[in-house]
Amino acid sequence: MEDAKRQTLARIVRAGAEEMLPRQLALLEQICAIDSGTGNEAGNAAVTGLLEPVLSELGARTERVTEPGLGTHLVARVRPEQPRGKVLLAAHLDTVFGPGFAEKHHFHIEGEWAHGLGAGDCKSGVLISLFGALILKKAGLLPPWELTYLFTCDEETGSRSGRKVYAREAQDAALALVFEGGRERDGRPRFVTSRRGVILGTVDVAGREAHAGKAYLEGRSAVLELAHQIIRLYSFNDYEKGIYYNVAPISGGRPNGVVAGEARGEFCVAGIPENADFPVIQARLDSMADQVTVEGCRVQVTYRTLFPAMERNAANHSAYLRAAEAAELLGWEPEEIADPAATDGAYLSTYGVPTVDALSAIAEQIHTTEERVRIPSIRDRTALCAAMLGLLG
Repeated sequence: MEDAKRQTLARIVRAGAEEMLPRQLALLEQICAIDSGTGNEAGNAAVTGLLEPVLSELGARTERVTEPGLGTHLVARVRPEQPRGKVLLAAHLDTVFGPGFAEKHHFHIEGEWAHGLGAGDCKSGVLISLFGALILKKAGLLPPWELTYLFTCDEETGSRSGRKVYAREAQDAALALVFEGGRERDGRPRFVTSRRGVILGTVDVAGREAHAGKAYLEGRSAVLELAHQIIRLYSFNDYEKGIYYNVAPISGGRPNGVVAGEARGEFCVAGIPENADFPVIQARLDSMADQVTVEGCRVQVTYRTLFPAMERNAANHSAYLRAAEAAELLGWEPEEIADPAATDGAYLSTYGVPTVDALSAIAEQIHTTEERVRIPSIRDRTALCAAMLGLLG
């Protein structure tokens, strides 16, 4: 793009983001007032309904992928007649807050911060992705690319359903922009091209109940065996790679006068840097059932991948360069970073799409009732989104 056109684009997206901000804040207040925790189908439907007018302004065709018990994944396409390719814009609609939380914790603004449940994770990201494109739509500058919005409803529990939508849409996508919470340092935007994977699992132990006094030796304590298994899990920690095993919560037995006949411990394996590490970890977990310390107990270990690792590679770096180009156009000095937290960006990257993450606003205290998002960063990241799309050409 010629320099004069680039500077014109910069002026348009800056002015457009300033103009859109009041609308974004008004809509953010509305959607933060809705309980939309994972599995809240009514709340999910209410949030998607509030997004419909903006999608209509964009001229998007919408598709609802319904998952009973979870809600609806919203797929929306802004498609020119002869698109040069497809860009995915991903964010999630669900939060970690159950029914009744929104009524107790109202959206409000204090200074430059907007407080609201899910404001930073990930409702502001949804709005930034939409209004960034709307700026270009109003200026007649939408790129000749298909923009496919993927607003899923189960990210907070590992996208067991949403990942199927990602896999389908990834097949012919050239780029994925993920609008999870933004990062910055000393005013410099930081974009994520690498994240660590997570496994969740459960250790179930079956023992034999017996009276803890007169028949103690006839019992086989499931709680004692679980204790050995917990120690075994912690022994798997890899401090060099930063792979950590954590067990919580645990439960087991009935009254303390009875040798425990059953026990359970839930665990996670966090900080998995590469997808090649997963088979090694899985082999260790599979071996635990054969390593029983309390004779007569039986151990069963079940687990699932919550998120794969998002590995830094040439494809993701190329996606970062697009974000960096837009940031530099707006006068910022970007950085490419790795982040330990897991997001849906890992799925899109694993499915082979060049992916850049952390494109949303700067947030604090996410997943708590003190969650808040910095208002100027909503404006700035909306301008960034518009610039990225405008530079696609």
